Amino acid sequence: MIDKCRPGYIANQKKVSVLWLLFFAAIGVGIFLIGYFLTHTRANVFTVVAVLMVLPAAKRMVGLIVMMPRKSVEKERFDKMKEAVGEAVLYTDYVFTSTEKIMHLDFVVIKNGNVLGVIAPSKQDVSYLKKYFPDSIHKLAPDFKVQLFDMDEQLIKYLSKMKAEEPELAREEKIVEYLHSIAV
Repeated sequence: MIDKCRPGYIANQKKVSVLWLLFFAAIGVGIFLIGYFLTHTRANVFTVVAVLMVLPAAKRMVGLIVMMPRKSVEKERFDKMKEAVGEAVLYTDYVFTSTEKIMHLDFVVIKNGNVLGVIAPSKQDVSYLKKYFPDSIHKLAPDFKVQLFDMDEQLIKYLSKMKAEEPELAREEKIVEYLHSIAV
């Protein structure tokens, strides 16, 4: 299983969610049929247990709905970005939510007091994303600079202009943990 914020995560989550959904549906139907054949009526404890299988199936369905319109970053794109980023923290296939929207960034880079991202081309409210993402970072770390780019080349160009400094790992650690925790 691929950890969130890693290459191929979205594609993997789609497959895993479909398989779990089918598994829970098959188990629910199987339990119902066993109860029906044993008691010759639908009104039995097996039916109750079968209906309870809807809960984990619904959780997987929500995960599938969240991931379905999104696509994983291609390996070539990731490799190019990884080379440009160097030793900085790089997240990819970054899907996160607010109370109102589901948002998606192809890349998130944390480097030298900066949180940089590339907006994914999926259907999303980009103006909301450009406001929400920096606001959520600034609540935790007001001194971090947050920038979102529309294309990989813009981020790579920005990274090449950054001064070569030693990463401040202790300072960046809380941002790294926060961003990983809010990813879907």
